[in-house]
Amino acid sequence: MKRVILACALATLAAGAAFASEPTSTATSADPAATFKTLDTNSDGRISEAEARAHAELNAGFRDAVSDASAGMTMEEFNAWVASRQSSQTPPSN
Repeated sequence: MKRVILACALATLAAGAAFASEPTSTATSADPAATFKTLDTNSDGRISEAEARAHAELNAGFRDAVSDASAGMTMEEFNAWVASRQSSQTPPSN
């Protein structure tokens, strides 16, 4: 029984470490569909607020980026969020 508990604890720590190294906005903009799929850990087609916590920037702007936070973020909303991040990070041309 102790081994089972230890194995579960180690698996939880490993998962936490994986989420701590989630992609940044640069990686998000490179392949938004892959990032969406990675963040949608329960594969329901939406990113919940809890799932968004794995991505610091998305977590910070989650409620502003979705029409209904309790329903989660759709792929369409995620793509719009990525596009808004890209446009806000583009340096002005001279």
